[in-house]
Amino acid sequence: MNDGMTTVDFLATVPGFDALSGEDLKRAAGSSAILSFNDGEYLMRKASEGDIMHVVREGSVRVPVFDQTGHLRVMAVVEEGEIVGEMALLTGDRRNADVIADGQVKTIAFARETILPLLGEHPPLARFLTEILGRRLEESGGIEQVGKYRLLGKIGEGATAKVYEAIHPGLNRTVAIKMLGHELVYDKNFRERFLDEARTIAGLGHPNIVQVFDTEQAYATCFVVMERLEGSNLLDYLKLHAPVPPEKACSILRQVGEALAYAHRHGIVHRDVKPANIAVDEDGGVKLMDFGIAARSANSVGRMSGIVEGTPRYIAPEAALGHMVDGRADIYALGVVAFEMVTGRPLFKATSVAEYVQAHATRPPPDITKIHRGLPEGLTKFIQGSLRKKPAERLGDWNEIRGLLGGTGSAASALAMLEERVIRVRYRPEASGRVDKMVATLKRSVSALPDGDVADALLSSPQAASTDSGAPIKGATGWFAKMTGKTDPNVSTTRSFETFDGDT
Repeated sequence: MNDGMTTVDFLATVPGFDALSGEDLKRAAGSSAILSFNDGEYLMRKASEGDIMHVVREGSVRVPVFDQTGHLRVMAVVEEGEIVGEMALLTGDRRNADVIADGQVKTIAFARETILPLLGEHPPLARFLTEILGRRLEESGGIEQVGKYRLLGKIGEGATAKVYEAIHPGLNRTVAIKMLGHELVYDKNFRERFLDEARTIAGLGHPNIVQVFDTEQAYATCFVVMERLEGSNLLDYLKLHAPVPPEKACSILRQVGEALAYAHRHGIVHRDVKPANIAVDEDGGVKLMDFGIAARSANSVGRMSGIVEGTPRYIAPEAALGHMVDGRADIYALGVVAFEMVTGRPLFKATSVAEYVQAHATRPPPDITKIHRGLPEGLTKFIQGSLRKKPAERLGDWNEIRGLLGGTGSAASALAMLEERVIRVRYRPEASGRVDKMVATLKRSVSALPDGDVADALLSSPQAASTDSGAPIKGATGWFAKMTGKTDPNVSTTRSFETFDGDT
């Protein structure tokens, strides 16, 4: 019994609500009503409108769950401090089960017409919905499906999103699903930007950028469906292996650099390059992920944002000052990552966001040559050049950066030292899915090699061919005939790719 507790005090003990501040708890309690039910009385009826949710304050309720044949499968019991009816309230769907009082019951009731406007006015208050939904997604017997995807379990959690492993039943493909927190759903600008993340990354076809497959909107929030990555992120890797040997550091930096160079060519600035957003697999393959605050640089040319965006520990000076940023802000952040990798320590030590912002904006970076003697000259020059305060003085040419991270000398001289191999795969159209998967695997493996890169061309017919960028390959038909010695009418698709150092 909890007769001596106020509604605010009681809600502070309820999972989901317990994450709220005192003021938000008061707002939530002020929008609620205390209801009483007798034994056997219905709190909710199946197929009724989802216009209310209850927090059980005293007693317990029964929820009969039936199978598809109409037989009782289980009698679920919701006890004191638990919530019932929240999913229908969030989604506006009809109830999928009856809820019946088991003895005398008191609840704290929240009506849709009062709770939803409150969430809109105070987005942080909506965090409790994310906690409740997260529990339903993670607990056995809870929510098992998001759109067409069957959930397998949670694999990660960040400040603004939770990530779950799932499988597409039809394709039998394992994926990762990122769920946007409800406190951000009610921030229209952030919600649109989150969805724009999916559209942005889906348009970036590169072996060093995480692939986005799909989006779903369910349970009053948004989900982005991505490839399921193996291994860990660079942040976890550094906790175990820092400082990183220069050769390994250069390999990781080159691959992140290739991802950024590709994104920049497509007008995309990442804006949040940091170890937590860099995935590293056991074979040394690297993928850049989480373009959650990325934006098309063309949209902001000539304007100052006035908003500090990015993680303070890796933020570029111009971003720290709220100025307009371009791809050189990503290069600065990559330089900070490089410094941490080879030294095992942060670029600046700070205890607050304000201290980090001030340090990046005004303090000169430590002299890497005094901290780590004997680094390769190219890596040293990259760190020094990428950490210059003024964007105009900072490294900005990706060919030059490739040369520095590949060792000594220019990118052109490095290219001359490399070998390349051309492979042709001839296959029937119905096998295209398997071939695409094979090519993607090869791209990841080659990208993990020092100075490795892949050019991938698809010849759709004997008369036409195209590259990843959509530009036609001149003379493709004659090239095919010369290489094969014949024109086979049964072969409609040819895939070719080569390894080289340079842009694809």
